[in-house]
Amino acid sequence: MNQAVLRGLSTALLSLACAAWSPAQEEAPQPKQAPAKVAREAKPKTSQDAQTKAAQDAKTRAWEKKAKARAKATAEARARAIDVNHASQAELKKLPGITDALAAAIIAKRPYQVKAELVTKNAIPKDLYLALRKQVKVAAK
Repeated sequence: MNQAVLRGLSTALLSLACAAWSPAQEEAPQPKQAPAKVAREAKPKTSQDAQTKAAQDAKTRAWEKKAKARAKATAEARARAIDVNHASQAELKKLPGITDALAAAIIAKRPYQVKAELVTKNAIPKDLYLALRKQVKVAAK
C-alpha cells in the first residue's frame, strides 16, 4: 500500500507541475530598457571627444594634401622625363652623372624596350641607373 500511495502522490504532484507550467512562459519577451537608461547611453560628446575628432580630421586633411602634392610631383617628373630612344646627346648630358662617353653609349645601343635595358646593354652602370630611373623614360620608336 505504501507504493500505491507514493505513486498516487507523485502522479498528483506531476500533474500539478505540468498544469502550472505553460510554453508561453518560455517565449515571453524580455522587458524593454527604461527610457532613462537609453538616454544616458546617448549622451552628447564631451569637448575632449570633439577635440580628438578635430585632430583626426586635421591629420586626414594633411595626409590628403601631401598625397595630392606627391601625385602632382610624380606627374610632373614623368612629363619632364627624357626619352632615351629619341634624346640627343646634348639632352642626355643634362642628366646628372651622364658624361659625353655615357651619352654616346646610350645612343649607340638604342633601341630600348624598357628602362632597365640601359643596364643590361651596359650603356650605364647600375648605380647611375638607380639614380636616374625616375628621370628617364622609354617611348616606342
